[in-house]
Amino acid sequence: MHQLAIDVGNTKTALGLFEKGRLIFQWRVRTVHWTPDELWVLVHSLFGASGAPMPSVVAYACVVPQVTHALVGFSRRWIHTEPIEVNPGTAGMPLDYPNPLELGPDRLANAVGALLMVEAPVIVADFGTATTFDVIDSRGMYVGGAILPGVGTAASELFKKAERISPVDLEFPESPLGRSTVAAVRSGVLFGAVGSADRMTELLSETVGGHPSLLATGGWAGAICPRCRAPFRVCPELTLSGIDAIGRKRRFDNG
Repeated sequence: MHQLAIDVGNTKTALGLFEKGRLIFQWRVRTVHWTPDELWVLVHSLFGASGAPMPSVVAYACVVPQVTHALVGFSRRWIHTEPIEVNPGTAGMPLDYPNPLELGPDRLANAVGALLMVEAPVIVADFGTATTFDVIDSRGMYVGGAILPGVGTAASELFKKAERISPVDLEFPESPLGRSTVAAVRSGVLFGAVGSADRMTELLSETVGGHPSLLATGGWAGAICPRCRAPFRVCPELTLSGIDAIGRKRRFDNG
C-alpha cells in the first residue's frame, strides 16, 4: 500500500509517497488555493513524470484552511479514500499543553517524526515561513515551544517598513561585518537568525533539564544550522515522515 503524505505550508507544499514507512518519491511545489480537480491534475502530472505508483491512501497536515477542502475533495473523488488529517485527535502524541487545538498540524507532525528518529527529550526547529521550536520532554510528551518570524518573513517586513532599504537576495555574506547596505542586511537577517536559533535552543533546553536531541527541518535549515553552535541534525523529510506515521497508525487503529 502506498500512502501520499501532503504537508501544506504557507509558502510551499511538500508531497511524499511512502511505502511501508519508507519515503520513495517526494516533490515540492508552491502553495496555491487549488480546487480538488486542480490538485488532482498536479498530483497526476508529478506522479506521471516521476514514474511513481498512484497512492491508495492519503494523510495530510495543512496550515492553510482554504486548502483543506481541496485536499479532502481530491482524496475522496480521485483517490477514493477518506484522508487522515493531522490534528491533536489523530496524532497519537501525548500532550501536556493547555489548549491542544491551538497546535499547528505541522508542529504535531514534526513531534511525531522526531520520536521516530531519536529518544526524548528532543527539540525540533522548523525554519519555514515562521521559525518554530517544539519541545518534547523526557516523558515523551509535547510540552510547548516558541514561534518567531521566519528568515524570509523577517526580511520582507524589513523591506516594507524601512523605506531606504531595498530588497536583496538572501545569501550569507563572507563576514558578519557588513561594509555596504546590502551586506549589512544579509548579515543582520541571516546571522541574526543563527543567533536567535542558538539562544532559543539554549533557553528551551533549560526547560527540559538536560541535553535534548536537536533536530531541524524546513527550507532554511540547511543554511542556518551548519552555522549554529547548537548541534542540530538537519532532517528535510521530518514533517512528511511524521504525517506518514500518523496516517499509518490511524488506519491500523481503525482496523
